[in-house]
Amino acid sequence: MAENGKALTTGEFSKITGIPVSTITQMLRQGKIQGEKKSGKWAIFESELQKTPMVTRKDRGELSESLIPGFTTPAVGGKGYDIETFAQMTYLTEKGVRQWLKAGRLSGGADADGNVFVDAANLDRPELQHLLRK
Repeated sequence: MAENGKALTTGEFSKITGIPVSTITQMLRQGKIQGEKKSGKWAIFESELQKTPMVTRKDRGELSESLIPGFTTPAVGGKGYDIETFAQMTYLTEKGVRQWLKAGRLSGGADADGNVFVDAANLDRPELQHLLRK
């Protein structure tokens, strides 16, 4: 890459955008984000933050619902739980909750700050009752 500017790691890019590192790596491999491998690690130029329309910028309060299937912005007055709390209420791990959200097995979304939530209505679904901690 012949661009100038600071190079970001996938972890740094993830913290700025709110996109999971695994998704960023996948996007790099697919060419949706431009980067290069240096010593076996991805380097992403800072300029990619402005160039990539799919990127969610937490600091600007923008949301990209196209990144993770099944994610929607929360309904006004809708109740939801953060991933950690939902995992504590069920037998799913935090990673499992994220995977189920991504696969559409749980409904949820993200707020304007990029915080991911799980809809409380999931707790009432009959097919998920066996996952609830009593």
